[in-house]
Amino acid sequence: MNEFRLTRRQPLRFGLAAAALALAGPALHAQTWPAKPIQIVVPFPAGGIVDNVARAMLPKLTTSLGQPLVIDNKAGAGGSIGTAQVAKAKADGYTLLMAFDTHVVNPMLYKLSFDSEKDLTPVALVGTSPLIVVVPKDSPANSLKELVAMAKSKPGVLNFASTGAGSSNQLAAELFKTTAGVEMTHVPYKGGAPAITDVLGGRVDVMFVSAPSVLTHIKAGTMKALAVTTRERIAQLPEVPTVGETYPGYEVQSWVGMLAPGKTPPDIVKRLNAEVRAALQVPETKALLQAQALRLASGGPEDFGHFLQVEGERWGAVIRKANIKVD
Repeated sequence: MNEFRLTRRQPLRFGLAAAALALAGPALHAQTWPAKPIQIVVPFPAGGIVDNVARAMLPKLTTSLGQPLVIDNKAGAGGSIGTAQVAKAKADGYTLLMAFDTHVVNPMLYKLSFDSEKDLTPVALVGTSPLIVVVPKDSPANSLKELVAMAKSKPGVLNFASTGAGSSNQLAAELFKTTAGVEMTHVPYKGGAPAITDVLGGRVDVMFVSAPSVLTHIKAGTMKALAVTTRERIAQLPEVPTVGETYPGYEVQSWVGMLAPGKTPPDIVKRLNAEVRAALQVPETKALLQAQALRLASGGPEDFGHFLQVEGERWGAVIRKANIKVD
């Protein structure tokens, strides 16, 4: 009979083997991922720009990843409720976040239950979009200069709508107030729909609003576009000037991007980035998003990380200067 004897070298071999398996864990996981459905948390209601972008990419992502992707709309607190869900999720590539521009300012406005830098990792910047400066169709202002003249003639009387304190709408308007040297009163709403409704009804004087939300109204003549906030004019409204044409240096853009839990294996993050970029090149998807004035991005996870850092620093300065707080 052969006896099994454990030599002094064998425990060392077993230990080394176990260590090797532990180190190879993420790589092995990445090779088998995905093996089940993937959840994409959209921290805003269905029908908004973030939700629309996520759903536009679903067909291509489902095909290329070989697993269904399920969208979970988890709205509230400027997107921070849904973001917290992803930040605390298992970092295995099966829970992802579609974030909006509020992502970088929420840590400055809310007491969050997570660290947005440590608990989340950038995957891909999907695209950027201009805001449009809109006024009611019967507004006396037909240009940015006329709007500024009105504001200066009655300091603080003109009001501007936003989708809530700390939203990109408010931040863009606050930056404009400083740039143009005017005073206007902030009127926050709980969401974009009621704010846009009151612009259409003439109950608020002006709004800095994401292009996809109002392009239909502008083209129908039910509200007027005075300017776009990006550096260049947009193809959908070539006759509308940029804010920078009147106030050089002013530039604001909203954005949509994908993030994952903080310790998601790098190989999975890299794969997701590649798949998102491929999805954006599908002709039907590309045409749909570009028709909404979304400028599609093409960078890697590191590029998105740098973008988030720059955006955070910029808007942090605006928040401090305007003393913006969330009640």
